[in-house]
Amino acid sequence: MSRIRIGHDSWTLDRASLEAYHCHAPEADWNLALDHAGQTLWLAGTVTPGPRAPAELVGAEVTVDLRSLDEVVGALLGRAVTLYPGGQDVCALGFTLAPSPAGVRLAAIVTCDWDRALATFPHDEPVVLELDIDAGVEGLHPGGLP
Repeated sequence: MSRIRIGHDSWTLDRASLEAYHCHAPEADWNLALDHAGQTLWLAGTVTPGPRAPAELVGAEVTVDLRSLDEVVGALLGRAVTLYPGGQDVCALGFTLAPSPAGVRLAAIVTCDWDRALATFPHDEPVVLELDIDAGVEGLHPGGLP
């Protein structure tokens, strides 16, 4: 089971699938399709080293594109959000991929500051973001996406 939690809100995902491209480069790009309640949300980022086979994803370092993180979390919350994982001085989210029955596990827990001008949360405190996503590997492409 895959889920995303932020603060006191939690969502279970119906399905998650990962595609990576530019895999012959030292750093590859990835897109993660997250199916939730009839919609597809897209999380994106980079993976190092570029994987040439699905098994090479296990132990690889991923970095999450924070704009895509804001879009996913904002869609789940139903309101705009700008997150600063690790606080405004860090503002980055990276972790190591682990094996899972589906293919790979994207898992991270991080405290996030957020843009108060958006009034996303009814308090002035940082929020904890937890990603625990089992994703099938749909494709590894040496160049761009087909």
